[in-house]
Amino acid sequence: MNDTPLHQVLGERLIDAREAALTLNLPLYWLTHAKERRRLGLPHYRVGKLLRFKLSELIAWMEESQALHTADAVHEEEADAGLQ
Repeated sequence: MNDTPLHQVLGERLIDAREAALTLNLPLYWLTHAKERRRLGLPHYRVGKLLRFKLSELIAWMEESQALHTADAVHEEEADAGLQ
C-alpha cells in the first residue's frame, strides 16, 4: 500500500462547495447548482457523487472573470466617448 498523501497525488487539496463559497465570498448556489456552474464556467470535479473544487482554479477563474468585466467596461466607456 502506498502511504503518499492524496494532496501530493492530486497536486492540491480538493474542497467542497461550502468551503469554496466561504473562502472566496461567493454565493453558494453558484457552486451547487449545475446550471449556474455551466453558465459561469466554474472549474469543478466530480468525485463519485461528490462535487469538489480546487481553490487555485477558482481564484484563476475569478481573476479572469474580473479582467473580462473590466475590459468590457473600458470598451463601453470608449464607445460612449465616441458617440459624444
